[in-house]
Amino acid sequence: MKIRGSPLSREDTTNTLLRHWRSGDRKAGDRLLHRYVSELTVFFGRRAAHHAEELVQRTLLACTQGLGRFEGRSTFRTYLFGIARNQYLSFRRAEAFAAHEPITLNTAPEDGPSQLAAVRQEHVILVSALGRVEPDLSVVLRKFYWEELSLEEIGRALRIPVGTVKSRLSRGRAALKHELAGTRLREDVRGAVLSELVSWFTARAP
Repeated sequence: MKIRGSPLSREDTTNTLLRHWRSGDRKAGDRLLHRYVSELTVFFGRRAAHHAEELVQRTLLACTQGLGRFEGRSTFRTYLFGIARNQYLSFRRAEAFAAHEPITLNTAPEDGPSQLAAVRQEHVILVSALGRVEPDLSVVLRKFYWEELSLEEIGRALRIPVGTVKSRLSRGRAALKHELAGTRLREDVRGAVLSELVSWFTARAP
């Protein structure tokens, strides 16, 4: 799916473009999706650099095909990145299947990160530990490290000051490390999990 369209004017809001798209204006849909191409490219580039462009196109196509399922219960960006995560999940599953890589741990079906985490053992362990962290801290960790929202966006979404977001992010990181320290793991698995945790924390600095 190729994205075309003229530069967006300030008057073009997400809701306006979305409403026009739902009414059959394909150009409005293209213009709306075009807003997120750069973000999606960065999102996939951090996870599957050699396949980022393909995964972006898959995500845009899936969003177009599934537009009717968007009920407005979340922001359009959250909906779109939910599709992106599912596309990455499918991609990793296909890779694992092709390489005959076993998935050695199971996780209960949940939304968001835990679905993706089922692909790799260290992801499963991390998400399992994340689920044991205090909910107020866990949600900030998820939104910052997985949804890649800014501190200001998280504050608006949770209706809390940015200072509180920073505090919960710091406490959440410490709590997640504590949970992992108390998890019984083989040394090689522990090393892989800690390496994955470091990659989470260094990918984005508060």
